[in-house]
Formats: sequence, C-alpha cells, structure tokens
Amino acid sequence: MTEHWNAIRKHWQLLGSPLRPPAEVVETYDRELDLARSHVVMLGVTPELAGLGATITSVDESAAMIAGIWPGDTDTRKAMQGDWFDLPFGDASVEALIGDGCLSVIGAAELRRKLFASIARALKSDGRAGIRLYASPETPDDPKDVRAMVLSGGVSTFHELKWRVAMTAIGGAPDYIIPVTGILEQFDALFPDRAELSARTGWELPIIGTIDVYRKSSVVYSFAPAAAPIEEARTFFGDVRLASTGTYGLAERCPLLVLRSPRRRD
Repeated sequence: MTEHWNAIRKHWQLLGSPLRPPAEVVETYDRELDLARSHVVMLGVTPELAGLGATITSVDESAAMIAGIWPGDTDTRKAMQGDWFDLPFGDASVEALIGDGCLSVIGAAELRRKLFASIARALKSDGRAGIRLYASPETPDDPKDVRAMVLSGGVSTFHELKWRVAMTAIGGAPDYIIPVTGILEQFDALFPDRAELSARTGWELPIIGTIDVYRKSSVVYSFAPAAAPIEEARTFFGDVRLASTGTYGLAERCPLLVLRSPRRRD
C-alpha cells in the first residue's frame, strides 16, 4: 500500500478533477460547513483544501504523502501522521472535519462504519463533517457507452474517465469494491490504443499514463452508491444529507456527504 501512495505522490501534479477538488468544491465545503471561523480537521493532505477554516490540522498515515503533497505547515495549518480510525483528538473536541474521497480509498462497508464512529466520537455536539463521495450510479453504465462518450468528446478530463471506467468494472462485487488493478484492466480493454485516445481527446500521454500507478498495486477502492454511506452514517449522526458540489465533470457522482448531530456510543 505504501508503494501505491508513493506512486500517487509522484504523479500528483498530473492529476486533475474530479480526483483533485476544483474551486467550486472548495467553496462547497466552506459554505455547507461554515468553516471560516472554525478549527478544521482534515482526513488526508488535499492541498486545495489546506486553506479552509481559521486553522486546519491534516491527519494522514503516510509520511510520504505529507512530505510530497502537503503545502507546508504555517501558523494556521499543520499536518501530522495519524490513524483515521483512531483520530488523535479527545472526545467531543473537534469543531469541523472534512475529507475528500476518503470513503472510497478505505474500502469496505465495515471500514466506512468504523470511520463514521471515529468521526462521531471526535466531533463536538454541534460539530459537523463533510466528506465528498465518489459514488457509482444506481444503474451501472455500459462500458461501450463510456467508450463512445469519450471518443465523441463527452468526458472532460482523463481522471473523470478513470472513475467512469472504475464504476463499470465493479460488477456484482460486495461493497462495490474493486482492486485498482481491475480499473487498469478495464481501461486497457476499452482503450487498447492510447495514442488514438490521446489524438481523439487531446489528453497528453503522460496524463493517460497516470493510470499505470495501479499496475501490481494491492490497493482496493470502493465506489458505493450514495445511498449506502447515507444509511451507514445514520447510525452515528442524527442529521445526514447530501449537498451538490458543482457542475464540473462527474460532479453529479461526487456530492458532499454532510454529517451533523453526532450520536455518542458507549
């Protein structure tokens, strides 16, 4: 897993929306969670979100990601190594918490529930959290339709295509889990000629080549429909809803899951 995130770190500057949050996503976090005067805890080191809140503390288990992606500590922001499932903060001590795509990278439903429990424990009674989802549609896309959409110019970025391909490759897997090697295999089956893909879309070959970080990786992702984390979160929060994050490519599958009124568990 460490090798996987090291590879992501090395290719970070080549990544784009929806993997990296565009400005309208940043604005959504700020608006929906009223972050301006809050101390914010962030799961991960997403640099686009590092300026949110009055102050922000980022928590990531990977020292390499902190060293390679975090824009640096200042008087108002810092990053620390830590475990999302056992957040290094006292009970009911966190005003606001954010995370971008983090439910997809942890995998199974059991781990999503464990993360919700960790967040609920740390949040103040009037605290709030927002996690942007990568949610597959209730009715899966046909892979042939995805290929046709791309070649006709209907997909805005290669990274949008990557998530669309991933969502077609899940099949009937429990918890909508897919090994990232399966994403690469599906992509290669749909687009065996990368030069043609580049010529038809204008995407540069190094951008397309970022998908090769999945080769030989042991990491699994999950792209559950939004209804699944909503139901799971309601065990731990009294107020659970979705907010739109904008109009960028695939935004309709990347809503913000907003969590309030944490339930205390013994």
